[in-house]
Amino acid sequence: MFDVVIEIWCLIWVLNIAGFAWVTYDVIKKQKLMPDSEKVMWILLAFLFGSFVALVYAISIKLSGKYEEVEFEKKENEDVKVW
Repeated sequence: MFDVVIEIWCLIWVLNIAGFAWVTYDVIKKQKLMPDSEKVMWILLAFLFGSFVALVYAISIKLSGKYEEVEFEKKENEDVKVW
């Protein structure tokens, strides 16, 4: 019985570290338009609450595309015209 409790505790611990690592990486490397204060908030919350915050972050930020950069495709026939 005690072995099962330790295994579940270790699984939760690993999931929390993975959630913290993913949120930290995504906030620093991918979210270029996110304000710095919000980046610090997400990283701090992920450190404190781990995988739960990672789930909230995935739903509220990643799925909504809130801070995604929009890349404009330049068509081949649209050259810059200088008059």
